[in-house]
Amino acid sequence: MQYNDFLHVAKEQLGVQTQDEVMNISRAFLHTLTDHMAGNAADKLASQLPAPLADVIKEIKPEDRDQGQRFSLSEFYERVADRAGVVDEQGQHYTLTFMKLLGQLVTAGEIHKLRLTLPDTYAPLFEDVVGLQEKTS
Repeated sequence: MQYNDFLHVAKEQLGVQTQDEVMNISRAFLHTLTDHMAGNAADKLASQLPAPLADVIKEIKPEDRDQGQRFSLSEFYERVADRAGVVDEQGQHYTLTFMKLLGQLVTAGEIHKLRLTLPDTYAPLFEDVVGLQEKTS
């Protein structure tokens, strides 16, 4: 999915009106996800995203992109909500919706790797999230 297509679909699915709102939610989700990732996992994810979304991950200093903080799924929702400036329930909606959007942007292999890096309690994030099929030559 190209970035402009992402913006259109994201506005509709997230229930927002503007590109700025989409980017605010994208930033809240991707920064929270990056908090949880260790090693170069965030950079690998960024490499599959459209440039404006990859740049959101790269806003975090390289040495801070590999900390691998551990926190519960409910705290994940709360962090997204805090960063997006919304109530916790809205943060949960944004998180689940953005995760489905992410599945339309990156490969199934990347979704699988992401799932392996997160605790089993994060399984609700991956419901109905498949990822793109990788092209074979």
